Amino acid sequence: MLAGNMSSTLLSQYLRGQQGVMEAVKLSPDDIRLTVGEKVQATVTNQLPNGRFAVLIKDQLLDLNLPRNTQPGEKLDLTVISKSPTLTFSLAQPEAKPTLTQAPNVELSKGAALLNQVLEKSSDGKPAVLQQALPLFSAKPDTTQLAGQLAGRLAESGLFYESHQAEWVTGQRPLQSLMREPQATMHLSNVNQGLGGENKAAEGDSPQLVDKNAKTAFNNEIAQQSLLKKADDIPPEQAMRQLVRQQVDLLEQRPLVWQGNAWPGQPLKWELELQNEQEPEADLSVGQRQWQTKLELTLPKLGELGVVATMVNGQFSLRFKAMDEKTAALIKQHQPDLLQRFEAAGLSLIQSRIDNENP
Repeated sequence: MLAGNMSSTLLSQYLRGQQGVMEAVKLSPDDIRLTVGEKVQATVTNQLPNGRFAVLIKDQLLDLNLPRNTQPGEKLDLTVISKSPTLTFSLAQPEAKPTLTQAPNVELSKGAALLNQVLEKSSDGKPAVLQQALPLFSAKPDTTQLAGQLAGRLAESGLFYESHQAEWVTGQRPLQSLMREPQATMHLSNVNQGLGGENKAAEGDSPQLVDKNAKTAFNNEIAQQSLLKKADDIPPEQAMRQLVRQQVDLLEQRPLVWQGNAWPGQPLKWELELQNEQEPEADLSVGQRQWQTKLELTLPKLGELGVVATMVNGQFSLRFKAMDEKTAALIKQHQPDLLQRFEAAGLSLIQSRIDNENP
């Protein structure tokens, strides 16, 4: 049986070791220079017969009361907390690292994997481009309809398909408008094929169950959207990938970029951005929002031309970039006409200038 004082000494040492406080006994004759508060690294060499551990600190061997689960070769981070009457260290407790257990044979669905790829590509800092090959005008352009055409293409681009579905459910949007968006047209043909046999059977058994007018309209819609697909000439998967990435960009307040043709053979790039949405004053009123839109195109007679329009509180500022001096002079000449057109439309143009900077 152990003597009482020995038992209490061993128990005290054990408890202090579990609490991260260790008293040292020198095993080597040389002095070890330490200061209170100093952080040192110790290497456990072996376990001693008395249950304590031999530890190497600054090339000096010490006897420490380490926790019982300590292993030889382990490295510890210690802090000197006292030098007198006994050299004492505190042991830095390692941070607990959470262990994640992954279920076996877990695979992402095709949709989740596609979304992951889109999100990875959207982190490159460049806005996605919504490309459409179908021209805004099939013949001579009508400038009075340009804004409406751009708005229509944007509305039917599929960027707002989910919100448009909600509007359709509540009766605020017609079904035919919803069916013109890419997400719907990608499935129209498959749905039509699936319904074809059922409709024929229904017509034979009970003509009252089939609305022939609705079916005809549905087939016409499919034919129309098939023509649009051929015009765009973009593989469905690629088109959907671009579309989803654009939706992600819009959620992150990045510019919306549309690229297509104003009329056959005339490329047009259009960019739209709400500039101050991410400023500290988060809750912006309609009047405080600063919209900016850009148009870039190269015209047959006017050459390369860029236009930047900024709107704040219903007031517009315009900036033109014309690479050709004659084009710049022509724009300047017609500035009064431009101002009159804004006034006739009930809009306020407070500034209009021409410079050589990028729009």
